[in-house]
Amino acid sequence: MGFTKRFALVLVICAALIAIAGFAGGKVFAVAACVLVNVIALVLVVYDVVATPKPDCLEVRRELEEKLSLGGTHTVKLTVRNNSRLPLRVELCDDVPEHLEHGPMPAPAQVKPYSETAYTYTLMPKKRGEYVLPRISARYPGVLGLIRRQKRFATPDGVFRVYPNMRDLSEYGIQALSKNLLVTGVRRVRTHSDGGEFSSLRPYVTGDNYRTINWSATARSGALVVNTYSPERNQFVYALLDASRVMNTPYNNILMLDYCINAAFLLADYCIRGGDNIGMEVFASGVQHFVKAGKGNAQFELLADKLYAVESSETAADYDRAASVFATEVKRRSLVFIFTQLFNAEEANRFVQAVRARLSRHLVCAITIGDPRVKEIALSPKDAGYDVYMRSAATKYLMDRRKIADVLTNAGIMCFDVEPDKLSLAAVSAYLNIKKQGIL
Repeated sequence: MGFTKRFALVLVICAALIAIAGFAGGKVFAVAACVLVNVIALVLVVYDVVATPKPDCLEVRRELEEKLSLGGTHTVKLTVRNNSRLPLRVELCDDVPEHLEHGPMPAPAQVKPYSETAYTYTLMPKKRGEYVLPRISARYPGVLGLIRRQKRFATPDGVFRVYPNMRDLSEYGIQALSKNLLVTGVRRVRTHSDGGEFSSLRPYVTGDNYRTINWSATARSGALVVNTYSPERNQFVYALLDASRVMNTPYNNILMLDYCINAAFLLADYCIRGGDNIGMEVFASGVQHFVKAGKGNAQFELLADKLYAVESSETAADYDRAASVFATEVKRRSLVFIFTQLFNAEEANRFVQAVRARLSRHLVCAITIGDPRVKEIALSPKDAGYDVYMRSAATKYLMDRRKIADVLTNAGIMCFDVEPDKLSLAAVSAYLNIKKQGIL
């Protein structure tokens, strides 16, 4: 229990009355006034304490999705039930841990007797992992507004997990991503490629490959007819995520590792929708997690449970060990996406050696992350404010990126060096192109 500003105002008024009595009638009047006003104030406070319902009359509960999305905005609903016979003006404050940014706490609201009132505020997770919202604090003024009662209510169901941004998979994947893929000439529809599974027959049009002509159907119809093919289904795709210290670099307040995980989730969504099997490996100096390829929503949930709490390591990446574990676990030819950062040609050569020695039977696609901030420094005009050392370092960085790409390309490894916020687009574009070409 505490006292309110109104009680402080009452004390100020009492002191003023005592001072006036002292100036008007001397010490006797001052003492009498002091006794009188203090008795009145005490009576008012006692009445307020007795008349105001105790906090046990309140019931507080929280409603929030069990699975939260990294960087997404979620609405938290707090409900208060007043089991007393008096209306209470209740103010709530939720205990929000670090890495969970929140909007303004809800304003105080009147809760009628024997009824409920709902409060809402927004929650924005900034880091993956498991979090606990342990208590909700409630307070309300007394009947006369002189005291304030308060209590912290425990919420045993306040355990929540922050996953990669799965909420935006459908919106980003179907709308924004599909629009970008359409610009690059890749569409998420059944394609008429030269390989894959037979789909249907259609009339020949100019530009069709002569090898797709179905001569039996052409003879029966008297006009050229060609076969159409849809990409083969039930293939195996793996996402290998580098969780070493190089992935601990932030970009726009999001770690590189989180960009990779979001890209892996979007890739998994496309694979499952396309009828393929998707698996995952997380590695640093050793292998942290390995999930064998599977399909369906159950597989997606399994990947989510493994990835939501992945943390970057302080050690360097051991590509040979990661490739060795993968080669031991996976015998069937698969499409392997490796999300990593390579900083120089020597490291790229170590990467190539591991891939050649362990993953020769698989189709490997390396997706490396470039920092656009460095490119901006290197290409900025001389009057941009960067010193010579910084500009030289940025120029060397760009040269190293080109050398890395040459090393991977000369080794026959597909590679994409992309900015962090374009990682998802690059991964899905590569997957759909490979499916379209039927080279897996």
